[in-house]
Amino acid sequence: MSRDLLLYGANGYTGELIAREAVRQGLRPILAGRSREPVVALAADLGLPHRIFDVTHARAHLDGVRVVLNCAGPFSVTAAPMMIDCLDAGTHYLDITGELRVFQACRAADAKARAAGVIICPGTGFDIVPTDCLAAHLRQRLPEAQRIDLAFHFATRPSGGTARTAVEGLEMGGLVRENHALKRVPGGHRIRRIPFRDRPRWCVSLPWADVYTAGLSTGVPDGMVLVAMPLAASVLMRLTSPLTPLMATAPAQRLLKHLATRLFPGGPDETERSRNPTEFWGEASAADGRRATAWLSAPSAYVLTRDAALGIARHCLDTQRQAGFFTASMLVGSDFVAGLPGVTLVDE
Repeated sequence: MSRDLLLYGANGYTGELIAREAVRQGLRPILAGRSREPVVALAADLGLPHRIFDVTHARAHLDGVRVVLNCAGPFSVTAAPMMIDCLDAGTHYLDITGELRVFQACRAADAKARAAGVIICPGTGFDIVPTDCLAAHLRQRLPEAQRIDLAFHFATRPSGGTARTAVEGLEMGGLVRENHALKRVPGGHRIRRIPFRDRPRWCVSLPWADVYTAGLSTGVPDGMVLVAMPLAASVLMRLTSPLTPLMATAPAQRLLKHLATRLFPGGPDETERSRNPTEFWGEASAADGRRATAWLSAPSAYVLTRDAALGIARHCLDTQRQAGFFTASMLVGSDFVAGLPGVTLVDE
């Protein structure tokens, strides 16, 4: 059964982490990607089958595959063609994106996925899984919530793929959720000191997809997502917000992505991953002033992605009754993240 799982982008930093952990857990996924040499080498090292193809020609390689886990970014390029072919093949589609437009495109395919009996669940890793589950947990604690704010801190340096994705996000400026709709705001719109469990940290609001997924999962009309950042950097983000249109131009994007690749050619090694845990905070508030607060402590971003993505892939291999678009908490429940290795949930 484990060969029903195809891991696309297996030769990337996160893809290889997931492949190695899958083998450790006794799974035998099919490793796939468009770069023959590294995929073949990894498959030989792990004793796994492999398939070489470009994401735009996936359909011919999906026969007999029950679940695709797409780890090949940028997902703005790879998600749509892979998802379309998965719908045609009757194959569940998962990825590890954090890109807002990918979630919107996947949600738009909900009716087709239901008709095809296919699960579509983007964002099965950091940071969507923990924030999505945390938001759903807070909604259960405070059903009358009108607002859910989320924040996270991670000290791990990014991989090259993550850095390039972050560059693409610069064109968004800022986003918050108001009355169930996304509202554009300037970059650095909100700077706030968040009481994480280890210590308070300055955080700044970002246009990350969590602000969208939390609204889908909870139905709560208002909210924002913030990330821990030095106060000076947060203020600089606000001051440079007028440059957002420049950052969105093709020349600027090419230059910044080139710099991202040069600065972050790989990802953190095992020692770095073990020393850099992640912290999450969430607060739900009701119109009458009642509040519910919760914290999550978790391993490093890439370990969390590895474990969450594999857990959700296992769920999709086993389920027979679900179909359509899902966020992580909608698919596997708000308690899923708290059951992952090294994750602790604390309520106030």
